[in-house]
Amino acid sequence: MKYRERNEVQRWLFRRELEKFAGQPVFYLDECGVDHRLYREYGRAPRGERLYQAVPGKRRERTSIISASQHGKLVAPLVFQGSCNTEVVDVYFEQVLLPALPPGSVIVLDNARFHQSPTTQQLVAAAGCQLLFLPAYSPDLNPIEHLWAVFKTRLRKELPTATNPFLFIANMSQCYC
Repeated sequence: MKYRERNEVQRWLFRRELEKFAGQPVFYLDECGVDHRLYREYGRAPRGERLYQAVPGKRRERTSIISASQHGKLVAPLVFQGSCNTEVVDVYFEQVLLPALPPGSVIVLDNARFHQSPTTQQLVAAAGCQLLFLPAYSPDLNPIEHLWAVFKTRLRKELPTATNPFLFIANMSQCYC
C-alpha cells in the first residue's frame, strides 16, 4: 500500500541513515494487537450461494504483543492483556528487550507517540543502543509488519477454536522466535 502522505525524501534519508549502521545488529520493533473477535473472512458455500456468518458485537479483552525482529524471527516477544502505551513500552524496553540485545544494537521503530518517551530514550542510551525512527507512513520499511501479517492470518484460522485465546497467542508467538 502506498500512502499519499508518504514523503519520499524522508524515506531516502532513512535508508541512507540505516546504511551507516552496516555491520551493527539491527532490530525492527512493533506491536500487534489481537481482538479476540477475529473471525474467518472466507468460507465455502455451494456455487451461486453467498455465505453469511454472524460475528460477535461485544468487545472482548484485547491481547497485544510487542516484539523486535531480526532476520524474520521474533526477538524478546512480550504478550500482554490490553493495548500498548508509554508505560508498557518503557517496562518492555527495561525488563525484556534491552537485556536481550547486544550493546551497539540499532532499534528501528515507527513514530508512535508511546515509542518516543524520554524514559525509553534514556534506557536505550544507557544500554549502549540507538533508536532509529521510521519516516511517517512507511510500514513497508519495517520487516516485522510482514511477520505480523502472517501471524494474524494464522490466528484468524486457528483462534476461533482455542479454549484460552491469551495462552494460544502466547504459545503461537514463541513459534516465530
